Formats: sequence, C-alpha cells, structure tokens
Amino acid sequence: MALITENMDLEREHSPSMWSRRFSSAQEVLQYHVNFVTTASEIAVNNVPHKLEIEYGSTPGQKLDILGTDLPDDSPILVYIHGGYWQELSREISRYPAQPLHKFRIKTMVVGYDLCPTATLPEIINQIQNAARFVFEYAEKMGSRGVYFAGHSAGAHLVAKLLSNSDFLDNTPGSYRLQGAFLISGVFDLRELIHTSVNIAVQVPREWAVPLSPQFDCFTHLQARRVRVYILAGQNDSPTFKKQSREFYELLYNTCLTQTMYLEIKDNMDHFDIVECFANDDNYLKNLLVYDVRKHL
Repeated sequence: MALITENMDLEREHSPSMWSRRFSSAQEVLQYHVNFVTTASEIAVNNVPHKLEIEYGSTPGQKLDILGTDLPDDSPILVYIHGGYWQELSREISRYPAQPLHKFRIKTMVVGYDLCPTATLPEIINQIQNAARFVFEYAEKMGSRGVYFAGHSAGAHLVAKLLSNSDFLDNTPGSYRLQGAFLISGVFDLRELIHTSVNIAVQVPREWAVPLSPQFDCFTHLQARRVRVYILAGQNDSPTFKKQSREFYELLYNTCLTQTMYLEIKDNMDHFDIVECFANDDNYLKNLLVYDVRKHL
C-alpha cells in the first residue's frame, strides 16, 4: 500500500506532465494535450450525429452528450468521464473517442460535472451517480445490449467510486446492463495527494482521504455481476500512478476472485497519449472495447 515518505517528492509524483518524454517541458505536454483533444472533439462533433448538453442534474456542470444518435437503439454505449484532477478540462473537449467508436456502431456518452472548488469532491461523486442513473435509464429505455464506463485519471477515480457503490447499482433500474469499465491512469488512493498543490482547489480534509479513496472501498459485489474491469497506465506515468494502478488491480483481483480483472502498463505511453490515442481509428482502447463487445454481447 502506498505510504507517505519524507524522501518522496509528492508534488512531482502527482504531476503527470513532468514524466512525459514527448516534450521538453511539462507545460508543453499539457498544452499539446488540450489542443489535441479540443481539435479531435470538434472533428467528432462534425462527423458523428449527436445530441449535446443534455441535463442530468440541476447545476450547470451536470450535462452530458450523446454521440451516435443515428445508431440502432440497442447499440452498446461507452460512457466517458474526463480527468483534470476534478478541477480542469471539460465535457466539451472530451468527445474525441466518439468517431472511432461510431464506425463500430458503439454510442458514446460524454459526462460533464461541476469542478472544484465550485463543487466538493463528494458532490462530484454524487453527480457521477446522477449521470449514471440517467445513463442506465436511457440504456433501459433504448434496450442497449451493454453499458461500459471509461474514466481517465480523476475520471478513473470517479468511475471506481461508482463501481464501489453496491446500493446504487442494486437499486438503479438498468444497472444490470453494466458490462465493463476502463480505468485509465487512475487516482485510487488520495492519502498522498492531499499533501500536494492539487488539494488547493479540491480541499479534501485529511480525514476524508481514506473514505474518498477507491483503494479502501469494497468491490465484492462485482463478482456476481461479472463486470470486466480493465486497469491501464502508461510506462511513462509516474511511479506513483503505476503503483496505484497495480495496487487497485490487486484489490479487485483478491476480493472479487474472478478472472474478469485486467492490468496492463502500456509501453512507451504517458499519462496523456494513453487517452489521446482514443481519437485514432486504430487504438488499443477501441480495440479492447470492440473485443469485449464481440465476446460478451
């Protein structure tokens, strides 16, 4: 289990842009990522039939997009939740997975949420539940063959917290359609993170770190559901990010006792191009999803 040590540079360990080898500075990494996903998201909207800014809650950030509205009602659905340490990025620049998936008759739903410090982290977790309730009700109404969630970085944290909520899954119509999740370069243990500059906006008190960390949640209920969970990180993620992915995989594997949990550290990828590739026609995320759909649906 990851522990705070005096010898560890927590700020650097939790600054993914400092570990990329593609550019000479962290700022270049971030700027390229924002430019890339913005352009790719615009291309997706221009080429995939869609319905945007659908309200799933009462606050400004609680909106989602559906891309692939021309596909059959029973099409599988990928729900994508962006990262940005719960304080940056947006739904509008996170539509980039939609075009490659559309070609394989998979709908994409992109979820937005209010950002810190306007919203607290517990409030954001609750917002994602609101969005998931909307998604499952939509999937039930349309007769979708299966629902998948994908989250990047802080988005992976939010998907993991959703998966841990057995009461929500047990009492939400349509949740039985949940087939799998992709947790990409995720944040699963907040104990060290609260001691970094990330927490200036997120403002998680020390006593909340463990309750808000998926690493300390119970996932045994996933065993009966046979949900497939793919945990992915980049070779050029920080050691802490890779360690958290490994530890979260071990938690799921040891508690769910099924062969439906997967871990892969992607060669030559960093925290950002591990999802940037989602915009390409041939990418490992799309291939994983299409493989799972063809095998199980």
